Amino acid sequence: MKHLFIGIGNAGGAILDALLEYKEVRRAKPVVIKPKREEKSGNVDKIEAKFKTQGKSVDSAFLFAGLSDSNNIMPRIAEMLTGLNKKIFLVGVLPANRKEKREEIINAYYSMEKLKEHVNSFIIVDNQRIAHLPNFEDFYPGYNRYIASCLADVLTGTSRPGSIPGSEMQSSMLMDEVVKSLSFDNEPGYVALSRASELTKGLWGYIVPFLGHKPLDLGTLLRVSLEKLSVSDAPIGSEKSVSFLQVPKYYIRSKSVDREQIEEFMLSHSKECHLAVSTTKRNIVAITNLFTYKFDQLERLREIRGLAYERV
Repeated sequence: MKHLFIGIGNAGGAILDALLEYKEVRRAKPVVIKPKREEKSGNVDKIEAKFKTQGKSVDSAFLFAGLSDSNNIMPRIAEMLTGLNKKIFLVGVLPANRKEKREEIINAYYSMEKLKEHVNSFIIVDNQRIAHLPNFEDFYPGYNRYIASCLADVLTGTSRPGSIPGSEMQSSMLMDEVVKSLSFDNEPGYVALSRASELTKGLWGYIVPFLGHKPLDLGTLLRVSLEKLSVSDAPIGSEKSVSFLQVPKYYIRSKSVDREQIEEFMLSHSKECHLAVSTTKRNIVAITNLFTYKFDQLERLREIRGLAYERV
């Protein structure tokens, strides 16, 4: 499966650039489009022309953008892609709560309203999550890399078919299954990301290759991941969830991956869950979780809607 990546504006371009730093993502050879900010009205035609020449095999599109730009071209791009029957994930950045950014927050709400007819899923990057930090804007690069690492795990977990011979532990997910898990029949899903990782070997494990991996502590990994959700004040209960676990082959062969533990944990935080397990050559274990909500379930989204209604 081939993907289309479109990075719009500074915020969208920064996350897309961070995502393209991953070899696994570049190896999949996605169609990448980064329109210039000037001549916005003409950019949609250029994007459509490029898509028709390069994107014939594209099944799904990832749009990366800040949601607060009132003059952006996201709605027109999304409408164009919908007309071509492409699944659309919008990785959208919400501005942090600041008095001087009140208008930006309101613009973000109206952008989402325009896009919800065309987008299958809003993957929300909420800058309010880092707004408590001093000079929080200095943390944007690290935050962008964190979001990119989550998305790289999703793309990896949907691109590796099959299993290790003799093992039933490894399983990938089809992108169509992910779309269903991140959306609803009559409305888009609103998704919070979370990720946690740890090294499976210490320093000596790199120096002396035959030293074994550490025991797999999935419980701690899952709990830590929930402290890093990409949406401020996300509730414990979501409608759906998807988890992507990456582990070295050792844990698959030794049957150390307790799928039931992960599924039990996720079902305590969502009504239904799905799990994909894949291997990595790195000495690291990582889990990325995506929790899908309806709009009214997220206090953060209700808040920006309230600000928009106050202005009316």
